[in-house]
Amino acid sequence: MIEIHVLHTIPELEAAVDLELAVWGLNPRHAVPSALMHVLALRGGLVLGAYDDTRMVGMLLSLPGQDGAEWLLWSHMTGVHPAYQGRGIGLALKRYQRDWALEHGYRKIGWTVDPLQRGNAHFNFHLLGQDAALTACTYHVDFYGEMDDDINRGIPSDRIEAMWHIDQPCLHTLIPADAPPLLSIAADLRPVPTSAAPDWQAPAYTVALPRSLDAIRKTVPDGVLLWRLAVREALQAPLAHGYRIADFISTSSLNAYVLTRPGDAV
Repeated sequence: MIEIHVLHTIPELEAAVDLELAVWGLNPRHAVPSALMHVLALRGGLVLGAYDDTRMVGMLLSLPGQDGAEWLLWSHMTGVHPAYQGRGIGLALKRYQRDWALEHGYRKIGWTVDPLQRGNAHFNFHLLGQDAALTACTYHVDFYGEMDDDINRGIPSDRIEAMWHIDQPCLHTLIPADAPPLLSIAADLRPVPTSAAPDWQAPAYTVALPRSLDAIRKTVPDGVLLWRLAVREALQAPLAHGYRIADFISTSSLNAYVLTRPGDAV
């Protein structure tokens, strides 16, 4: 049985650093050190560990931050050991974080999401979005600069800024079958932007992602970079017109962000 504990001691935090390296394949230079985690745990942040017996198999690191004048909890990283992924551990960590944040007076938790990672998009905008309102209105280009880990190496580190309004209800609604696509996927797995300029009057738009980036790497030359740039353009435009990411649908035929505009009937 997996148990989640708040981390405080240096040995616990050193185990969290080891897990960072295992999950992301980080250069040790870029890992968050245990000394910094210790300060955050002592002064308003939250560091969690998920344990299988005595082995740490998941971790979460968050710290206080501000969104304008309002304080929020900024979730810097959540990771699960590759051998334990797909077992609901990440979801359990985030739900524990939400409960802790509400108990400590927070109303929002923010973090960044790699817009190309289909699994993360579904986890964040669909699964977590079922618990409380989760949206994204901001797209950051090359947010972390050049990254030398196994996931991000060789492409710009673009990120979506997700905001989890932890005291507000789910925003998911039934999406119209004719919601216009801003980005689709071709038979050869290349990105296909919409050919017609949107009028930005539709209640919802979709932006598709490939199901597997590994398949893209194997079949499309510079395919991951092509998708990075195509998704960047496809998301920036509706966000600039007042839309927000409110859900991510994942079916056998479509994996896509759903963008809606506050106040529009869907």
